[in-house]
Amino acid sequence: MKSSLLNKAGAVLEAVCTVDHPVAIKELVQILDMPLPTVSRLCCDLVEIGLLEKTDYHHLIPGITLMRFGHRAQKLSPLIATVKGQVDSYSEASGLNAAIYGFDRGSFFHIYSCHRSNPVQDALRYTGAFLVMLSSAGVTAEKAQEIVLKKYPDMPVTERVICDREFHVFRQNKILTRVAPNRRWMITMPFTYNMIPCSLSFYGQGKEESSVEAELFNISKVLSRIRTALDRIGKGED
Repeated sequence: MKSSLLNKAGAVLEAVCTVDHPVAIKELVQILDMPLPTVSRLCCDLVEIGLLEKTDYHHLIPGITLMRFGHRAQKLSPLIATVKGQVDSYSEASGLNAAIYGFDRGSFFHIYSCHRSNPVQDALRYTGAFLVMLSSAGVTAEKAQEIVLKKYPDMPVTERVICDREFHVFRQNKILTRVAPNRRWMITMPFTYNMIPCSLSFYGQGKEESSVEAELFNISKVLSRIRTALDRIGKGED
């Protein structure tokens, strides 16, 4: 980036959006490893133009202007335009939930989701969808565990073992599948958007007449169409 000031301002915005509580300027200093005067000055400027808001004298949250920009950006995103129809259509046909996540500059971010069954349950929390992205990005198993545990510090030991095993399974198969009792399953596959690793997951309770193998085949076709569309606009892997 040409301007180090813009780079620092972007880091401040990302830090405020990543932390799940109003963040103090002193905490930002620790997160970003920047001098207090620099962070304080940047925060004042970002508050002034509406990208950040103060909850009190020292704490900050994302501003309405930032959310407004993000909302408009989503509507114009070629990624959303590409995946929405494909994901919604298959989610409707299969009755499964769907979610797409990305991994950029060390941070996970939600791209799109569609809920059909059990929308309250966060089935992606322990499905290994994040491990699919990390593996696609070439991250080692040890580093992947470190990143996932940082995001989910309360993960049980048994789940850590499962995640580690699944990472190696994905390394071999490039697809990650979980099967649970009561016909609940999750299938996650990787794709790339503009050199950013992403993952597409369909999950939930499968229909009686369907099977994991059948869903796997159909989901692979959905992702193939998405990849082809992204390649066509120059945002895919090629």
